[in-house]
Amino acid sequence: MDPLLAINDLYVGFRVFEGHLRVLNGVWLDVREGERVGLVGETGCGKTTTVKSILRVLPTPPARITGGRILYHGKDILKMTRRQTAMLRRHELTAIFQDPLQSLNPVFTIGTQLRDIVKDSAIGRGHRLSRRQIESRCLEALRVTGMPDPERIMTNYPAQLSGGMRQRVCIAEALSTNARLMLADEPTTNLDVTIQDQILRKLDELVEQQGVSVVMITHSMGVVRDLTQRVNIMYAGTIVESGPTRVLLESPMHPYTQGLMASVPKLTGEGISEGIPGRIPNYLDPPSGCRFHPRCEHRMEICETSAPPFYEPDEGHRVACYLYRGTP
Repeated sequence: MDPLLAINDLYVGFRVFEGHLRVLNGVWLDVREGERVGLVGETGCGKTTTVKSILRVLPTPPARITGGRILYHGKDILKMTRRQTAMLRRHELTAIFQDPLQSLNPVFTIGTQLRDIVKDSAIGRGHRLSRRQIESRCLEALRVTGMPDPERIMTNYPAQLSGGMRQRVCIAEALSTNARLMLADEPTTNLDVTIQDQILRKLDELVEQQGVSVVMITHSMGVVRDLTQRVNIMYAGTIVESGPTRVLLESPMHPYTQGLMASVPKLTGEGISEGIPGRIPNYLDPPSGCRFHPRCEHRMEICETSAPPFYEPDEGHRVACYLYRGTP
């Protein structure tokens, strides 16, 4: 069965004063119907750029997509017209970003923005809702996020809410649509742990009951373990390892993934996590070959000159590392 979303060999750069930032460097990623897929990596590795490329909301210039395809139901989003991509965002895709001020219009009340989203989503699927139905769906979406007094919140403007409350509004907007694919970029960053758990459970429920597919961008290995079925590890603009979540977390293969797992804080008194030496490379002048090789203790001569292909040591578990070139 063809995937719902397939990113094939995607290259994205940014033209800046100093030169050309080569950020995404041949990204491969796919999501099947009703699947929860994780995307994990350090800050600055290209996760949000990947999501914005799918949505076609990267500002051009300075951004420039120089290669690859993004297929949704087999159709290349990169070849769609502005009207087609706008319709796709309105009726098929929804996103939750880290910064709610990117998503909320400061001159309209929360109620006005929520009602428009619910109404437009229904029209896109051939339904017309009454005012009472629209209001009910908006209030229910806010209640799901744990928002206190949703009736009052509907009358407020974004500036009247705290950062955490604005984030809940953005999550409510995403939950109130009938989108087939949800792109969640650290959706619970500004929320306390009890609300985080509530929101993540709701996302899980959406997948199970409505068949919504989710791409979850997160730094939390706990979230990845509990919410996703497959996970992709990203480093410096490329996917270095992917596979079933449980398998990958229990048996990480790529040196970068192993470093990430070793960096997770321990609560058992086993000492302080060591972390990964070095830092993400400068995208103005990234290293040749494998972009991780300057930080890798297992690097070989070939790593410095040639980017590794994907190897599949175990079924469904792929890793871009020459340590496994003897495997099928």
